[in-house]
Amino acid sequence: MHKDSFQPLFIGKDQVILPSCHSTNEVAADLLSAGKATDGMVVITDRQTKGRGQRGNSWESEPFKNLTFSIILTPKFLPVYCQFELTKVTSLALVDTLTEQGLKKVTIKWPNDVYCGPSKIAGILIENSVRTTSLESTIVGIGLNVNQRAFQIDNATSLVLETGKEHDPPALLTKLLRHFQNRYLRLQQGADKALGQQYEHHLLWRGEKHLFENMITKTVFTGTIMGTDQQGKLHIVTENQEFYFDFKEVVFLE
Repeated sequence: MHKDSFQPLFIGKDQVILPSCHSTNEVAADLLSAGKATDGMVVITDRQTKGRGQRGNSWESEPFKNLTFSIILTPKFLPVYCQFELTKVTSLALVDTLTEQGLKKVTIKWPNDVYCGPSKIAGILIENSVRTTSLESTIVGIGLNVNQRAFQIDNATSLVLETGKEHDPPALLTKLLRHFQNRYLRLQQGADKALGQQYEHHLLWRGEKHLFENMITKTVFTGTIMGTDQQGKLHIVTENQEFYFDFKEVVFLE
């Protein structure tokens, strides 16, 4: 860990550093299955060959240029119906970190992509294991574009593109883990209402009229994002209707 005011109580106290792997989430899952994982353990690699994003998408990351890592948690204090709180914690920790680096217009594209202006700078993949009514374990996968300058997709950006200077990924990881631990501890202490308000404050397109596609009815409509409900469903209102969309049920158009 690099010099920082961060004191790891448990987030990042144990680290598994790999030169290369298919997916840090898969390695984290293997560690959990083998009983070798600890609460707050971080699995990190400089070269992730088959990183995964939401909806089965791949995550593009140039080796040695970015942050690709996973955090293992045992959030047994959280009921299953509150699992979206972990998305809020992770998204806000990324917003905290990027804002600290001087980035402007950092927003969260529901459910869990982080944007700088019109371009995506970070993605999150959270995988939960459930036992009865509570969460047994969680793997929080994070990909943050740091020093990559060229991307295969048009709407991607990175810290170096936004700030004009390169950043030290290990030092950035320390800062991100600090913000994650702070946010996670607040959740443990019952600050879920404040987390929800802050998550919604940073939501992309919140309070604005935009075009969406309803993937259930295959129709395009104009609506305004109002926020999310307790389960993390996206609340959108139109002139005469309101909707609560789950993952994969709505697409942002323009």
